[in-house]
Amino acid sequence: MWKQSFKIENNIYNEDIILQAMKDFSEITEISYKNWELTIKSDEDINEIFNEFMNYYLALSNELA
Repeated sequence: MWKQSFKIENNIYNEDIILQAMKDFSEITEISYKNWELTIKSDEDINEIFNEFMNYYLALSNELA
């Protein structure tokens, strides 16, 4: 299993939407979040998972706008 962390800019991204996206992604992969840092653990391509996560974040953000 691989593990990688990504720093999330707190002045750009909404924490509530990040938490909702994490909840929705919980069946796909293991994602944790602390102090504006997102950590993904997976046997799959973590960069691809992160990109899909951020695309999903944007879709949620647009729905709530």
